[in-house]
Amino acid sequence: MVGVVTITPWGDSRELSTRKLRPGPGATRQQVEANQRERLFGAMVAAVAEHGYEATRVADVLEISGVSRNTFYKHFDNKLDCFLETMDAVVRCGGSVVVAAYLDFEGPWDERLAVGLNELIATIVAQPAAARLFYVESAAAGPEAVEKVDEFGDRLFELIRQALDESPDHVGLPSQLLSAILKGVRRVMQARLRAGREDELVELGPQLLQWALGYHTPRHPLVGPSEPPPQKIQIRQPNLDDPRQRIMSAVMELMATKGYQSMTITDIAQEGAVSLTTFYRNFQSKDEVVVAALRRSTDQIIEAVAPVFRDAPAWPQAVAAVLRAFLAFLVIERPFARFGGVDVHSGSQLVLDVRQQMLATTQVFGAEGYRQHPEVDLLAGEAIGASIDALLFDQIIRNGEQRLYEIAPTVIYLALVPFLGPDEACAIANSGE
Repeated sequence: MVGVVTITPWGDSRELSTRKLRPGPGATRQQVEANQRERLFGAMVAAVAEHGYEATRVADVLEISGVSRNTFYKHFDNKLDCFLETMDAVVRCGGSVVVAAYLDFEGPWDERLAVGLNELIATIVAQPAAARLFYVESAAAGPEAVEKVDEFGDRLFELIRQALDESPDHVGLPSQLLSAILKGVRRVMQARLRAGREDELVELGPQLLQWALGYHTPRHPLVGPSEPPPQKIQIRQPNLDDPRQRIMSAVMELMATKGYQSMTITDIAQEGAVSLTTFYRNFQSKDEVVVAALRRSTDQIIEAVAPVFRDAPAWPQAVAAVLRAFLAFLVIERPFARFGGVDVHSGSQLVLDVRQQMLATTQVFGAEGYRQHPEVDLLAGEAIGASIDALLFDQIIRNGEQRLYEIAPTVIYLALVPFLGPDEACAIANSGE
């Protein structure tokens, strides 16, 4: 029996198994096979909605779809293969509607963008399980699935680029900056989907668009030194004589080499040079130690950069200084950058939830900005953090942790534009102070 009723692009999960076609005068073999694949796509959406990608079994998909195991393996090599093709089918069903709505609208560029965003949100709200599979569970499915999300994002990027080039304020917006803004919007949406609060996006959509369009093409290129200045921050190192600290450090190393899914508690104990007894004396599960390592990393970073923030002459300069110190920290302590910026994205729902909470704590650095500029919407802080987070991820993946300091001017520009406007934000971002 199907435990949870889920609406999918191919019908109610309770009805998928009843939509079976049989070969004969009324149905060709191609129609039967198409019917089988659609039922399997719908069943994959429903199964993942109930169990999550990692816990979903082929047996769950078969039960919901009413398709036999032999037939499943005629269509797909394994669960991942079915999941990836389901992602493609979700784009064909929903993504094509979004693109068509955008292309068919003949009004001004900004209204065209609003129509496209509204259609995307309407699609997400109408099919949250399919959207969650595509935008959220893809991280657990691995790099091939994440690449499909990025491919769809790239299609939208090109359409949005064409629209922005019709605007005198946005023509020639740097690709790195535009990518960070769009991925920031995506991550705000992902956060709502992950929490089951996708209905909020209907109201948030116009606010997100207003935030995004506040970033004009900088009057001057956002450039700065490629390497951080001599170390001006104090970095407290963990005491590796403490088994608990060694275990957390071991997790950071293993997440980079093996990934969250493949890493076992035995692996962690061996890497940390402790017995399993010692591991369980300190932690109850893999999730618990990953969360502890994430909290330790966040505490160390905040401890290192907070004095820089306090010593700055004014709030905008304090934000710029703390972001430069943050990037310098990550260049110096590269395992922190890889662990917190990339590897934890493949973690469990608990790990991702805690990471979101950790990101929220950093918004304390923006509190004074809101006091000075009460007209700025609170959503801006979340969107800024999400866009900077996305920019860090891309820089690490493409160029490595050692080149993180290169993006400091762009990061500062992202942080300050909603409060100061493009010109003043650009000047501070390029000041190097």
